[in-house]
Amino acid sequence: MMDATVLLSTLRARDVRLWIEDTQLKCSAPVGALDAGLRQALSSRKQEIMALLQQAEALKNGPASIVPIKPEGCRPPIFAVSGHGGDVFCLLQLARHLHVEQPMIGVQPPGLDGSEPLKSIEALARYEIEQIRRYRPHGPYLIAGHCAGGTLAFEVARQLVGAGQEVPLLALIGSPFPTMFGRASMMWVRVSGYAKALTPSAFKRKLELRLERQRAEAAMVGSSTLSARQRVENATVAAVRSYKPRPYPGQIDLFVTADTWHRSHLWSKFCETPREHHLEDFAVNDLLLGPNVSILAAALQGSLNQLQRAGATALA
Repeated sequence: MMDATVLLSTLRARDVRLWIEDTQLKCSAPVGALDAGLRQALSSRKQEIMALLQQAEALKNGPASIVPIKPEGCRPPIFAVSGHGGDVFCLLQLARHLHVEQPMIGVQPPGLDGSEPLKSIEALARYEIEQIRRYRPHGPYLIAGHCAGGTLAFEVARQLVGAGQEVPLLALIGSPFPTMFGRASMMWVRVSGYAKALTPSAFKRKLELRLERQRAEAAMVGSSTLSARQRVENATVAAVRSYKPRPYPGQIDLFVTADTWHRSHLWSKFCETPREHHLEDFAVNDLLLGPNVSILAAALQGSLNQLQRAGATALA
């Protein structure tokens, strides 16, 4: 059955307008826009759609860059900082596989609206911390980042701790060390990726993952932002490439995937307490967008459970 977020995107593309009036879901659609399949999907997903619309309304006047990936739950939220393209909703399936009371809030960078993107990791971190603290003024703060967002998450956590805030969780999910974003390294990754995709099955899987990611993006941000997202991606990759990590006085949870070019073990040299979670049977995209998201979720939930058991001034 069609996911509620994908359904909303499909309806939006057909100029179908949805809103809530007196606790009822209302709909306005051009003639012929709603076929039998969409009517059935809309009826079966009514409560989910109303919840999404209510969440969007509640957050409308909040920080512009705060995105409710999964806002429900009574535990301190995980703040998922953006990857290199500003994408946070590729973490939607992961969020849904965590504890029912575990919220996840996305933090997007400036530039997705067509404005000028920021061009240093330090500046991006300052901006995203401002958004986070407008949403939640005091810690503890749980921070996560995937791919290039791992570098940003590291700097966000470092600046938060430097400001006297508590960061009981810093999760880097399939996050390459910054030096791996050098032009030569990236060229090697692209060439090797094309070589691996030469077999029909590998090419099919690569295409499926790309389509899944595009659907996840389009479901929440729409196609009109894609060119702006490319500018954000270019600026962020350049920022990561020039970033020089400084020591972080805390623990890092490193979720190590099959993407050996990441060399994520290098992060261990910049923290007091590295803790590695080995998921080398799967590439990061398989864990975030594929059928193996529950494996990543179980590993991340394990870290959260350990914090909970440990006492957790942390998770109060």
